[in-house]
Amino acid sequence: MSESEEVVEPLHLELEDREVYLAKIPTALGASWKNVQESELMLGSIKLEKKSVLGRRKGMLTVNPSTLETDIPTEYRVEISETPLKLKVFSLDGSGRMAVEGTVKNSCTIMAQRNDQYSKMCKQRLIKSMVKTRIVQPLEDLPRVKKARIQFTIEKPDPDADEDELKNLVFHHFEEREYWPLKELNFHCRQPESFLKEVLKEICIYHRKGPNKSCYELKPQYKDGVSSKA
Repeated sequence: MSESEEVVEPLHLELEDREVYLAKIPTALGASWKNVQESELMLGSIKLEKKSVLGRRKGMLTVNPSTLETDIPTEYRVEISETPLKLKVFSLDGSGRMAVEGTVKNSCTIMAQRNDQYSKMCKQRLIKSMVKTRIVQPLEDLPRVKKARIQFTIEKPDPDADEDELKNLVFHHFEEREYWPLKELNFHCRQPESFLKEVLKEICIYHRKGPNKSCYELKPQYKDGVSSKA
């Protein structure tokens, strides 16, 4: 065999028929699990209901707190359904051995359960996004001092409890989808439309054209920790 010829390693298929799940999880939870070093550490436990007539199963995931690096929820809703996609899971180890680890037969979506933990996380994320970072920059030359105008600043009052609750509800629905039309989102929120539009104006971007025309999308500073289905 000449040096120019490539060596094709065999693909091991012993585990091709093993059933595996394609799971979509919230960003914050995935970031914590990615840093888990112990291979034998249990990430959590799942309790599932019986399969529905549509072939779907719902349940509850309770996360092992020792696998979390930050103060995020430990309870999540789980929805499992069969997938028509013919997907395979491959692996490649340090020796160059390639193998099929299984076949994806079900997709699993994990969403944060709306409870006190979730509300606390949303409020902390909202407060963090509102904090402005001050930057101190040294000046080489002292600028000329001009007579300053007297300015009065009136601080905006804290939002009331109803507004905070609506923001938490909006964050929750944006975990399921990235884009929402106003009417469809309000079908779930069930709030006065003018009140919902006022909250969305503060935390969302409104698309006036393009493929997501007439839809709202969370501003980048609010997307941290939010994972959507769509």
